[in-house]
Amino acid sequence: MTVGLVAAAALVASCVQATTGLGFALLLTPVLFAVLPPEPAIVTITISGAALNVLVLLAEGRRPRVAWGEVGPILVWAVPGGVCGLLILRGLSKPTLQIIVGVSVIVAALVRVGSGAAPISAGSPRGRRVLGFATGALTLSTGVNGPPAALWLSRRGLGASELRDSLSAMFLGTAAIAALTLAPVLHRSDFRPGLLAAALGGTVLGHALGSRAFAQLEGRRFDIVLLVVILAAGVASVVSGAANA
Repeated sequence: MTVGLVAAAALVASCVQATTGLGFALLLTPVLFAVLPPEPAIVTITISGAALNVLVLLAEGRRPRVAWGEVGPILVWAVPGGVCGLLILRGLSKPTLQIIVGVSVIVAALVRVGSGAAPISAGSPRGRRVLGFATGALTLSTGVNGPPAALWLSRRGLGASELRDSLSAMFLGTAAIAALTLAPVLHRSDFRPGLLAAALGGTVLGHALGSRAFAQLEGRRFDIVLLVVILAAGVASVVSGAANA
């Protein structure tokens, strides 16, 4: 039952992200934190998320459009942020992390609701540094790193394809940073190859469905459904963490 739950969660999460550019960690992290200790949960999210972003960038028969001027500085500053995030991961209990993940998901959804009319701006180098550090820290501590970056990029005036590809490139970069940062502690984690295989299988199928939806679906209706799912995932994570505290 656990394997099926992980596969189904990965399918839904990857479908949402392949459609919108965001949502994989938001939806999959609460499920994995409910069935795994924090470290193997983060490892599973990192590997399956990297696979999804490779599919988005390289397996859709098109040339990716990445805003490297935005993505590059974010990734540079995500490196020290990732080290900070690992210390947070090692220092907090699983219920505490579940609550943090849930609150992060809820806040991210509410921020996205209010960001639709945000003015387009060029951004600032300092803002990119702060965002990069926060992105690295969130990657290693909760696995939820997309909402701040999505909000930032949406205010840079990127089109849908460029926003989606830029997020995928950033997520792929942060996955590499997370892998390097986690390498020294992997031998101590309770790694579950079967659950990773289930997550990868769901990810591949979810991408196939989501990439088709991205090419066809537009409008506010899908965005409302997405926000409802994200809020539900956040509430579920908070409730689970509070119950186990």
